[in-house]
Amino acid sequence: MRILLLGMGSRGDVQPLVALGQRLRRMGYAVSLAAPADLGHVVAGSGVDFEPLSFDLEAPLREGLGRDSFRGSARTQVREARLMRQVMAETAGALASDVSCLVEEADAVVSGALTFDLVDALLTPGGRRGPVKPHLYAVFAPVWPSAYGASVALALRPRASSPMNLAWSILAGRVAFDLFRPSGDLVRARRGLPRQHFRAYAAAAERTPTLLAASPCVVPPAADWPPALRQTGYWVRDDTSDEPLHPDLEAFLAGGAPPVYVGFGSMPTPDPGAVVRDVAAVLGRLGVRGVVSEGLAGLSVRVGAPAAAADILGIRHARHDVLFPRCSVVVHHGGSGTTAAAVRAGVPQVVVAHAADQPYWGRRMADLGVAAAPIARKDLTAARLRQALEVALSPGVRAAAYALGERVRAEDGAGDAARLVDAYLGGVV
Repeated sequence: MRILLLGMGSRGDVQPLVALGQRLRRMGYAVSLAAPADLGHVVAGSGVDFEPLSFDLEAPLREGLGRDSFRGSARTQVREARLMRQVMAETAGALASDVSCLVEEADAVVSGALTFDLVDALLTPGGRRGPVKPHLYAVFAPVWPSAYGASVALALRPRASSPMNLAWSILAGRVAFDLFRPSGDLVRARRGLPRQHFRAYAAAAERTPTLLAASPCVVPPAADWPPALRQTGYWVRDDTSDEPLHPDLEAFLAGGAPPVYVGFGSMPTPDPGAVVRDVAAVLGRLGVRGVVSEGLAGLSVRVGAPAAAADILGIRHARHDVLFPRCSVVVHHGGSGTTAAAVRAGVPQVVVAHAADQPYWGRRMADLGVAAAPIARKDLTAARLRQALEVALSPGVRAAAYALGERVRAEDGAGDAARLVDAYLGGVV
């Protein structure tokens, strides 16, 4: 049986699926993973077959549309979602054509948030109830509507149980559907079918077996989640712990105390030079070393700050699971994958939330005692960064981060997820 994994999105939407694919291969399944063409390096060497989609995503995020969309990051979550709808609209035609061909060749499909409605459109022809092939849904953040603030990414009262959280998260789901629907609409139009209504979309999601790839130590299970939702730990590859770092980075790490890592992943920022200058100034005042990852934010040490400002090394990229355990603090944007890597590394964090679910992860890290309160990207200043780093460098936060990391590393999220997929395909669940 061939299982198709759909990794539409940034690296954080692809990397966990690689781990799931590896586990499914060990069970005897043939596995292919489809993702934007420029993310093939994330899949390379895993043993999972890579199916490149016919477009890139990093370039639109790095330039023009992506930077404009995130210029007001973390100001309002709904506004950012609507802005990013343009990205989905511009890729809708290619995505629909690519995925249509791949789904036709697969025996079962695991979709993500950006492709769920598209796959539902492909697998549920007019007049039929339910998909014609097994379809599972993989999510990396708690996006299902809930009254429990700690268990839903978008909540009005994040530290309480309230009907307002349920209502707001349903509204957020409606906005998300509007964001993700262009490719599904296109498929239905080609088949002469009407556009999907949100109620039908929500009903399809509720009946589809769903895997939440997030540790219950971080995301507490909610009593109002639907029966089809099953939570596992994080999905992490288990074959990269010995992967070497770049020689320059290795030499830097060996040459002094563990540094503070700073990187915003795939989140663009309107003035990367100013961010690097602030980072360099703060690290210099605190007397700590730093590693700054350029990412799509373009945080270049060469451009942003003189080398004398602080003991800083600029890098293009490095595997988080290899680098983070050797750092003293991880300063990041609050993406689900980066947060998971920092949690597993057992190191304190500073979350500079940009958009979407990132404020949620920042709050959860603060509530778990492994970080200061998150900083919204629009509110990032040298003074706020210094205050957050002082909290993160304190003995109590270091101890809390170490203890949480031990608990989360004991989980086998990818293995549990693969067993759930196998049981579903075998008709057990």
